[in-house]
Amino acid sequence: MAGSLMKIQLEKLMAFAFVSMVVVFLIAYNLNKPRVFILHSYDTDYSWVTDINEGFARVLKNKAYNTRYFYMNTKRNPGVEYKQRTGETVVKMIRDWNPDILIAVDDDAQKFAARHFIDDPKIKIIYTGVNAFPEDYGFDKAKNATGILERLPFEAFKEVFVQILPPNRRKVMHIADSSSTSVFIQHEVEAYDWGPMVLTETILCDTMEDWDRAIDRANREADVLFVTHYHTLKDDKGIVIEPRKVIERMEPRLKIPAIGSWGFYVEDGGMMAVAVSPYEQGEEAARMAVRVIEEKIAPREIPVQTSHLFVIYIREESIRRRNLQVPGLIEAFARATNNYFEEVH
Repeated sequence: MAGSLMKIQLEKLMAFAFVSMVVVFLIAYNLNKPRVFILHSYDTDYSWVTDINEGFARVLKNKAYNTRYFYMNTKRNPGVEYKQRTGETVVKMIRDWNPDILIAVDDDAQKFAARHFIDDPKIKIIYTGVNAFPEDYGFDKAKNATGILERLPFEAFKEVFVQILPPNRRKVMHIADSSSTSVFIQHEVEAYDWGPMVLTETILCDTMEDWDRAIDRANREADVLFVTHYHTLKDDKGIVIEPRKVIERMEPRLKIPAIGSWGFYVEDGGMMAVAVSPYEQGEEAARMAVRVIEEKIAPREIPVQTSHLFVIYIREESIRRRNLQVPGLIEAFARATNNYFEEVH
């Protein structure tokens, strides 16, 4: 009897020891996994963000990394005080977690968080979705930073404009909200050689009332409207308007064709977009992170990249309403990538 009891106790002790060893192993394994902190400027209600995350997933899904995400949500909260406060919070969060890699997405993440880790001996910075220049955040001289810049595919825009407009209609007006991102983009738009198109002007808007006036002006003075961001427009009470409602209000008022520069413009009800590829922004940043982790390469040894890929989005109903003919190859591109929004009968 005593022998049986001792045997049972020994078995329990061995089982406990085994479980303890497994727990210790798992803890050690997770502690030693490379840590990747992904910081987004915006939130997941913005398709640009979810599509970039899809790009990350394509590269990182089979990697044994410990990954965390944080969303600053600055599109819906564009005030400087909010951005500074959120930036301070996330900087502390990053320092506490001490990741191997910080992937920072879009400009607010760089300005209010990532730049605080320049030349940090432990944390490597990969930036993506950046409309500014690396030197605007001090990344050009940083030993621990590299990334991919987001640049509008102007040649593709121009080609589409020329193909869908009659030869005597060449005037382009650019409209956007007044966010910091839009200011960077304004510089790009105005520096580009639009010939044979003619850029009449760029109008940055604070409010929905400003936007309405700009649309009326475009109807009078332009042949095509080039739309970038519209996500920080405020109503007469100072409240940020839901982006989809901006486009829903604009579409019936707008008499000329309008082309956006991101897919969300068509998703929100716009006519057409020649869009920067969010997947490229995510995939290339993730590949850089993998190289830093697995090849032990310093970020500064990885050349900064510039976006090259674009995606076409088309809303059929809006095209038909304006009696436009879209070249077959452009339509086929949109359909092949599941970005052709067919008219509902």
